[in-house]
Amino acid sequence: MAQIPRSRLTPGFYRDERSRVVGASWVAGILLLLLGSDAKAQLKGHYVPGFTGLQSGTQPPPAISVFLPLYFYTTNDIRDDNGERLGAQPRINATFIGPGVLWVTNAKILGGNLGGSVVPIAFIKSRIEGASLDVPGSFAFTDIFVQPIQLGWEKTRADFVVGYSLFIPTGKWEQGGDDNAGLGMWSHDLQAGTTLHLDNKHQWTFSALTTYEIHSEKKDSDIKVGDILTIEGGLGKSFDKFEMAGATPVPALVTNVGLVYYGQYKLTSDKASVITPLLAGRKDRVFGAGVEGNVILVKSGLVFGLRVEPEFGARNRTQGWTFLFSAAYQLKSLVKAHEPVAPESRNAVVRQVRRPVEPGT
Repeated sequence: MAQIPRSRLTPGFYRDERSRVVGASWVAGILLLLLGSDAKAQLKGHYVPGFTGLQSGTQPPPAISVFLPLYFYTTNDIRDDNGERLGAQPRINATFIGPGVLWVTNAKILGGNLGGSVVPIAFIKSRIEGASLDVPGSFAFTDIFVQPIQLGWEKTRADFVVGYSLFIPTGKWEQGGDDNAGLGMWSHDLQAGTTLHLDNKHQWTFSALTTYEIHSEKKDSDIKVGDILTIEGGLGKSFDKFEMAGATPVPALVTNVGLVYYGQYKLTSDKASVITPLLAGRKDRVFGAGVEGNVILVKSGLVFGLRVEPEFGARNRTQGWTFLFSAAYQLKSLVKAHEPVAPESRNAVVRQVRRPVEPGT
């Protein structure tokens, strides 16, 4: 690999390389949003719980990145309103893949960096139809995801994000169809989250991200999915491996590992004439907890991540396991140049790597 130019050995560079793991967590997880499904009852939304985990309340540094996830969800378990399993079910393995682009700019709104993302092409296999495992088994084009606005703020002890996302019903959907790949509805997601830095070196973090999802009626029907609330995040620790660039130690390999969690709740009832009296007025929920790990190859700009989350406590929905392997690549850094620094020790560099850059520096 080429040697890192000394002109890049700046506070912005240190934070840029270290924070790529944050970008990986976001861009890898964004594609999971497309995996929601519709059902006869309970109806699912577009937003799948657990799409973010470690540092979910932190915006990546200014850059343009591309990403590609491989999502896998397996289940043969459907739970009723009392949490009891609804008899024997066939095992279904749902798979998703789709490239996307994420950007964070230096433009400011209310002091926060303006960013966004888009998934223009996405395919899903074996879309789970809510409380039914009778699903199509071939890959098909699904709904498009667009996040036109995300704002991120960085403070010494905490980061903050807010955003708005939109799902466009481009995938095939028709009422009663047995090969639906989309949901036939528009979904609007409002998000707010934070990542807390638990120590002075910013090695330990705890994050929480809240998403509120609102839906339109499905195409050519009176079916309307209830509002959905999702809370997710994680507790993690970062590790850095350094190499010398002249007299300055520079991060060469960054890892981020920890525990992740989520909870998703239907807040308002589904509305449709086809909902059975047995499930009318019922609301679903599910919880998940697992592990996540990310690896940054600093010089190449590549990031790899893996998240594994078993579900529990499900009501009126499936309960299974989620696996997500992701790869991301930073096409171009947009971090503004700073004056080179000459740290007195390796510990000083470590603090620069993990310390957020305050506005105006």
